[in-house]
Amino acid sequence: MRVTSRFHAGLIWAIAFLMPIVFSGCGIATWREVYCSNQPHGNARACVQEKCGLADCSVEIAVKQDAVSELIGYARGCVIDFAQAAWVGSTVGVFVDGGTCQQIRAAYDLASKREVPFSAVEGAVRSAIIKEYGVRPNELKTAGGDIFKWATYPGDGLQRRSKDEFSIRYPH
Repeated sequence: MRVTSRFHAGLIWAIAFLMPIVFSGCGIATWREVYCSNQPHGNARACVQEKCGLADCSVEIAVKQDAVSELIGYARGCVIDFAQAAWVGSTVGVFVDGGTCQQIRAAYDLASKREVPFSAVEGAVRSAIIKEYGVRPNELKTAGGDIFKWATYPGDGLQRRSKDEFSIRYPH
């Protein structure tokens, strides 16, 4: 009986160890940082990560400083179609178009080590998208003057410059 118990324990350990390796190698389970923004004149980063399993994907927004990582945004059942961050001093704002789960907005202040309302950095994120992607006035007008609408893919099958350019800059 002892041999059987050791055999089963070894088999269970081997399965538990090898399954994640096998699944990730087949593309069944994946994890990747799709977009990161470094804090100017600082040592922090805001990263947007996509974690996919057998059934669906989730999006996580994390702020990393030194060896500490703080999860500031999460949505399940979505993928990353677009992401942009902007820093205002010690505060970062992150906007993500999560595809089927639509827009994800998060903001975090490193100085106080807490989440803050996105509205505190919304203007900086809007400006960063316009500057980073060279959004033209006619494009903004087509989006009803809303840069976040310009950056959000509506899933209608038509090409969008926001999604196309993001995919080129940050292939995933």
